[in-house]
Amino acid sequence: MRNFPGTHRWLPSIDALWPAVVLAGVGFLVSLIPLPPNDFWWHLKIGEIIYTTRTIPTTNMFAWTLPADAPFTYGAWLGELLLYTLYRWGGLALVTFARNLLVIASFWLVGLTARERVAQAVSLRYGTQADSLRYGRLTAPALALLGGMSLNNLIVRPQIWSFPLFALYLWLLTRYAAGRLRARGLLLLPLMMAFWVNAHGAFVLGLVLVGIFAVGEAVRALLRAPDALPWRKVGVLFGVGALTALATLANPRGVGIAAYVVDLLTDRPSQALVVEWQSPTPSGVANVVFYVSILALLLTLAWARRRPTPTDALLMVGFLWLAWSGMRYVVWYGMAVMPILAEEWAALWPRLAAAPARRHPVNLILLLLLAVPVALAQPWWVERLPLPETYWKQVWRGSPVGPLVGVETPVAAVEYLRAHPGGRLFHEMGYGSYLIWAMPEQGVFVDPRVELYPYEQWLDYVRIGRGVRYNELLEGYGADRLMVDRELQGELIRALEDDPRWEQEYADERTEIWRRVE
Repeated sequence: MRNFPGTHRWLPSIDALWPAVVLAGVGFLVSLIPLPPNDFWWHLKIGEIIYTTRTIPTTNMFAWTLPADAPFTYGAWLGELLLYTLYRWGGLALVTFARNLLVIASFWLVGLTARERVAQAVSLRYGTQADSLRYGRLTAPALALLGGMSLNNLIVRPQIWSFPLFALYLWLLTRYAAGRLRARGLLLLPLMMAFWVNAHGAFVLGLVLVGIFAVGEAVRALLRAPDALPWRKVGVLFGVGALTALATLANPRGVGIAAYVVDLLTDRPSQALVVEWQSPTPSGVANVVFYVSILALLLTLAWARRRPTPTDALLMVGFLWLAWSGMRYVVWYGMAVMPILAEEWAALWPRLAAAPARRHPVNLILLLLLAVPVALAQPWWVERLPLPETYWKQVWRGSPVGPLVGVETPVAAVEYLRAHPGGRLFHEMGYGSYLIWAMPEQGVFVDPRVELYPYEQWLDYVRIGRGVRYNELLEGYGADRLMVDRELQGELIRALEDDPRWEQEYADERTEIWRRVE
């Protein structure tokens, strides 16, 4: 294929197509992720309350099993407000599109970090200045691993605002450590933190990144590594870290935000009962890819011709430990460590990384074609795609609520409740989130604000869902109506079918509503 140099540098190289193929694939798959009810609808309601009242709530408000004024911290208030603002402007479709765009942009930034690290490895190998735009060949598999292991973490919720912030932190700090960014560029970190601390609890990871780079580069300077930063620049990292920590005080709770994070991370119901807080097991596509990435990392380090820098070692050990402690953290491990893996591959196979970059108009055409399926998968058009019927069984196709709403969302059942209100309702936890949004006056038994409820109440919730002492426990709480999920609470439904004290008043493909017989 003929190369088009000089005035045609705007043409993409064939090397650039490698990461583009992966990003297009990730973008397509992310766009198809259905919306489960758990961690979206209650956040949207809080955003609506903030928007309409101009105040941030501080109490329970919705659960009838607890006092309405029971204290609760809405730490992601700004993220919730942004979600609701998008919803007002363009409904659920615009919210979903924002998630898709943020994920693609974040992964592109991680890919950019990986390409620059690969270019640096090639430069050290050959002693020449490398153009990072050429090194997509080894970036692509690292991005593929990141995309695969992150699929469980990419649903629509306030966490989406943390993805680009984490990626920007990583990119800026990596460039600074490599001597490609001036100190003033790091002043973006505390500015971004003032937003991040109000948008989502993952702001802590921004502090972790700054701390890792500061300590790691200080160790490099102490060891007098040939490419270590001078102490003056290491001091800048510590100074920016202090400014970033001060920026976390720019939130309604001030220094109390630290206690909020500690309480959340040590909350017993969350740690013991919520699946995503558990360690990843080698089951499911995302978790299998996570384990494959660990194997690839270990094998690569075993064969590597150079030792990881102290900063890289801290990133790998710290974020691998974090991911190992809970599935919700796997995405951060992928974003932090996959660029290091790509650089190690480049050190092992520099000739593969430094393959000639050929530019041609056909590459531009291919790049545009890659964008077509991603565009068609966006929420305004996705339900027209000829996808397998097994996929469409996971969503309410054509739902008036919006596109790609998961079938576990009790849309029809809540409409029935609107027409037949009343009673103290026991329900599946995820249903509580949708009830808070669609019918807050009904009140909820529990909902995904897990840390709000006592541990014993969660144990009772589990027992009732399994049909264990359910009459005794329901009477103790005063519940006289049930809205249960056929797949998640089948044991309870089977018990109710044989119990003359309960009668079914509603059923659809997923949800049943029962009432106590007087």
